[in-house]
Amino acid sequence: MMFKRLSLFTLALFLFGAASAFAGSLWGEFEGLSKIRLMVNGLDMTPAETDVPPVLVGGSAMLPARTVSDALKAVVTWDQAGETLSIFKPNVHMFVARDVGPDYSIKQTFGKVKQNDKVNLVVFAQVDNLKTNISRFRISIEAPNGTQAVEPHEDSLPDRKESFWYTQPFTVLFDQAGEYKVKFSIKLDDFSDYTVVSEKAIVSVSE
Repeated sequence: MMFKRLSLFTLALFLFGAASAFAGSLWGEFEGLSKIRLMVNGLDMTPAETDVPPVLVGGSAMLPARTVSDALKAVVTWDQAGETLSIFKPNVHMFVARDVGPDYSIKQTFGKVKQNDKVNLVVFAQVDNLKTNISRFRISIEAPNGTQAVEPHEDSLPDRKESFWYTQPFTVLFDQAGEYKVKFSIKLDDFSDYTVVSEKAIVSVSE
């Protein structure tokens, strides 16, 4: 069964409390339909002008599947033969700790550091409800300016697993003030891009 990632497929759904849509002609039109603005947790998730925008159809919001999946940290697949769109949302719980024992026993979790601190830390990831095969996963730490604060760690998952634990040590110099984003991404197959399915922030505070 062949899958391909979608960017232009739209679907209707209700985001209870998670997103707010503002209707009307304020945002223009798309193929005769009123465009709307999509906000998720206070962030503007409206796609770029080159993509299919959220629109109103018969009083219901129609949202691009790619936009929805990105906002929910989920993976979208398209079965061409069965004309079926699937969205997979694994549960990925992450936390970071320092002063970890040699057996990875946790001595101190944290979420804030001082700017210019160099920290030996461990990322703990618990994954469950993984309802689709994946080929690889990646743990990365992104600096406030969007660059990688440290070389991302990648690993394969050759056997089907619905749940697993993973721990990965990093040494990070927090030389910028702001939010460092710890991201857990998965890759469905060798032809797919990585999709972020979980994100956690470490705040670097200037003195």
